Amino acid sequence: MGTTSSGKQRWRCTDCGHTFTNPNTAKTSAYRFAIFIDWITNQRPLDAVAAAHNVSRRTLIRWFTYFWFIIVPCKPDPYRVYDQLFIDGTYFHKKCLLV
Repeated sequence: MGTTSSGKQRWRCTDCGHTFTNPNTAKTSAYRFAIFIDWITNQRPLDAVAAAHNVSRRTLIRWFTYFWFIIVPCKPDPYRVYDQLFIDGTYFHKKCLLV
């Protein structure tokens, strides 16, 4: 079908003629998750992380919302090494305490 004005590949449904783009969300999610892990594992405040990535603090909070809901495996295999970081947190008057 061609490309959009921004250069993205455009597709057309052969049944109904609807045109659409197929966004690659995997790269975006991986990038945002790397920022999240960087923030969690370092001692920089969220404002400093936001400034380093040229976004607002509120934008980072919105990006990170999904990462707080990653489901923990019910029965971990004691012989398997998992590539996961388990974090628990509590909010105290607009501040967050991570344990």
